[in-house]
Amino acid sequence: MQSRLIIRADSAAMRQIDGFVASFVREQGIAADEAARILILLEELLTNLVKYGYPDRAEPGQAEIVLALDGSRLQIEFIDDGCAFDPFAAPPPNLDEPVEDRQVGGLGLHILRSLTDEACYERRNEKNVTRLSRVVASAKLP
Repeated sequence: MQSRLIIRADSAAMRQIDGFVASFVREQGIAADEAARILILLEELLTNLVKYGYPDRAEPGQAEIVLALDGSRLQIEFIDDGCAFDPFAAPPPNLDEPVEDRQVGGLGLHILRSLTDEACYERRNEKNVTRLSRVVASAKLP
């Protein structure tokens, strides 16, 4: 089963994403606490797109979110029309360094990596395509 949502890439989009994820989780019988993890992943991708994806445009762009469940493996595809950006190209932050010595940024992408089993990026047809995959728990039957 696959569900698709197309959103305007702006700060109001998380309301739409929240409802979309809640419906998908419920319809697929995924454990309710998995919804929070999915939302964290999507919020990080959306936030980066809104903040950095359109440096030369005044108008927000568009993003497409595809959620698919194959057995217990959740596939998330986030496709956007922002400038090219590979979220996995930068090295992970050094969390052993004192906070005051660390470079700013990168923690959101670290969370993205830590909440997924597989992650990949490609630039295709002038769009960013980010694919994430993780095993999710099923809802417990009453």
